[in-house]
Amino acid sequence: MRSLIRKSGIAAASRRVARRMAVVGAVVGLAIPLAGTAHATGARDGHCDDGEFCLFYYPVGVSGGAVSDFAVGNIPNLGPTQPTCYEFRGSGTGSGLCVWQNARSARNRTGHNVRVFTNINYLSTSDLFTANGQQGDLYQAKFLDESIKFVT
Repeated sequence: MRSLIRKSGIAAASRRVARRMAVVGAVVGLAIPLAGTAHATGARDGHCDDGEFCLFYYPVGVSGGAVSDFAVGNIPNLGPTQPTCYEFRGSGTGSGLCVWQNARSARNRTGHNVRVFTNINYLSTSDLFTANGQQGDLYQAKFLDESIKFVT
């Protein structure tokens, strides 16, 4: 009889531990998707946040296009092909495409002036976007955007 009680006590304890683990797993399982939906600020996340320079797949005034967002830092070559290019991100049209020669507009949310050049290594003509919020279509560099330089 004692052996039977001891075994059933162990079995009951095992079931309690298993239930607790299931509850913890369910709570963690629910928390992970919720944490993933929170907006994370930072470069290269497909959102044009404060402190970033952004290139857009569509011209200003046309919604639904993807964005390529950059923290402050020069980019001498946006790269023409995957897997080494900077791509548009987000769920809009153009998402996953290389930015190289595909951008139509830009927005500067940094404290620096930014130039978008029509050639690699900051050569040839460029469009200037002044610090702190200037937004507009690319004119010189439209469909020719190949490098980005942050200037003072």
